[in-house]
Amino acid sequence: MAVLNVIPPKPPLLRLPIELLAMILNEYIRMDLPLTLLMTMPQSLRTGSTMACATEKFLQTCIQRAHNSPLEATFVVGRIDESSPTPELRRARFQMLMSRSSQISFLCLIINPNTPLPVIKDSFHDLFNASATFPALESLMIYSAIPVPGLLKVFRPLLDQLERTTVKLRSVYFENVTEEFILAAREYKFWRKLCRITIKGEYSPLHVTAFEGCKNLEFLSISSELLVHPSSALHPPLRRGPLGIPDPDEMDADAVSESKSEHIPVHPERNVPLTKVQWLRVGAIAMSGLQELQIPNVKFLVIQSALPDSARQEPVPAHSIRLPNLQVFHVAASHSEILAISAPELHTLCLQVSVLKRADADRVVSSIFHGDEGMWTPKTLSINAPIHDKHYETLYRRLPDLETLTVTLGDKPSETFYKTLKKRGILPKLLRFTIDFDAPSPPTPANAASTSTPSQMRTVRYPPLSQSEPLATGSRKPWKSGGSAVSNLIARGANRLNGSGGGSSGNRSVPDPLSDQVRPSMREVARVRAQQKLEFALLCCKYSSENLTEIYAEKDVSEDPPVSASLDASFARTGRLSMAKTERNRQVGANTSDHAESIE
Repeated sequence: MAVLNVIPPKPPLLRLPIELLAMILNEYIRMDLPLTLLMTMPQSLRTGSTMACATEKFLQTCIQRAHNSPLEATFVVGRIDESSPTPELRRARFQMLMSRSSQISFLCLIINPNTPLPVIKDSFHDLFNASATFPALESLMIYSAIPVPGLLKVFRPLLDQLERTTVKLRSVYFENVTEEFILAAREYKFWRKLCRITIKGEYSPLHVTAFEGCKNLEFLSISSELLVHPSSALHPPLRRGPLGIPDPDEMDADAVSESKSEHIPVHPERNVPLTKVQWLRVGAIAMSGLQELQIPNVKFLVIQSALPDSARQEPVPAHSIRLPNLQVFHVAASHSEILAISAPELHTLCLQVSVLKRADADRVVSSIFHGDEGMWTPKTLSINAPIHDKHYETLYRRLPDLETLTVTLGDKPSETFYKTLKKRGILPKLLRFTIDFDAPSPPTPANAASTSTPSQMRTVRYPPLSQSEPLATGSRKPWKSGGSAVSNLIARGANRLNGSGGGSSGNRSVPDPLSDQVRPSMREVARVRAQQKLEFALLCCKYSSENLTEIYAEKDVSEDPPVSASLDASFARTGRLSMAKTERNRQVGANTSDHAESIE
């Protein structure tokens, strides 16, 4: 199948000033109108048209009507079954589009699962010959659902044509193309001109020399481990030698024959500076490796797994890896060695501590947020660590400037967790707070039907504290809905969502959903902080096992119970939650099943 996307000039709607576009969106939110109305624009206003060209006539028509417009081409090779086209038919369709190869700005090659290598070869045979030129190509994507040995031989002609004809290629995305493919691609000159490289898939560790010579590289994302130590340097294949590797034709024949493989070792002291990289994502790396990586301008760093250094290596001193421009840091670790990073400009930190024992998590978190000079002081923190609830107070007091906080919990927290949030002086600048209960769904009985509950959103109201009511009682009053017919109807809808069927269950004991257990304490947290003039712009709890999100809002935030909640432009200006009002004549019965619910 061939997919063609024609890119016309920018439509008139997108030429409007950003201020006017913002006003239009704000009006849609204020009137609680669906954004699909904005999307239902005349064909002449759309930014582009994507067509799956299933027939030869339709493809030919699309190509003719494209004229000289830039094209985005996607070639898909699917698995073989009775309805699949033959490789010859695929190749014929691909060749029709390749007749306009000089107009292609984005080329995507997709290999679906269960596609044999011979079918891939026949589908792309002679497609990237000498007549295929890519002067307009800016981005290349090659995606294989699973690694298929032999892809390099299939796409070698494409790489050769890119080397000869491309002048604008700045981005490549490779997924499951085999390590051999990557090591071959890095030898072409166009590789060194790239600004963006994404490599996904299960690969052996890649050494940083795979990106040697990429002086303009700004974005690098690899899903495998990144090695930096000279002893682990890559052995590039013998081909052309654009990276300073001797050309095989100029080498001594005896030296080649004596080699145990077809590779030449890299010089052990070769440095690979990545001084322009601003966005770096690696599957895994140790701090000793990161210490040798030259990334002084990185602003966004993702380490999916921070590996512990070998016991034979000298520990990397705390805050010795200077990243002066780092602003966003996502990391998962089982140790505190990551505090070797010095990030004075760090604004956002997403920290996941992967340990089994709470005592180990306590030790890691307390070491990272040690309270001394050089400690990270983000304004946005997302933490997923199985620490004891009592340690949150120490964490919060050491981060008084936090404005956005997300805490991931596996189960209901203790009263200590809530009491900490109600203490004076805790997180005085906090505007947005989310608790994500990432607990697994309860097992479904063998005789029960498996149903998928759609995601629901509720607005939980909390009234202000009266003058006679204690500021922090610590009590947990059971939540009760209001006495009105509307409230009762909404409560019954909530019971259906939570799996309780009212009075038909007899004496069978059904445990309360986690949301029902947490809600009273969270309402009190919101009320107490509001009394302390520490009101949240956004306070919510997410329950993944219940497909439920609850947003806590003040009682007087709206005159009528809203059906949906949204954040409009006033959120950025005032830091307050703005609720979109419902249409007054809307029927209540439809609201309880099709819209977000309001708990009075």
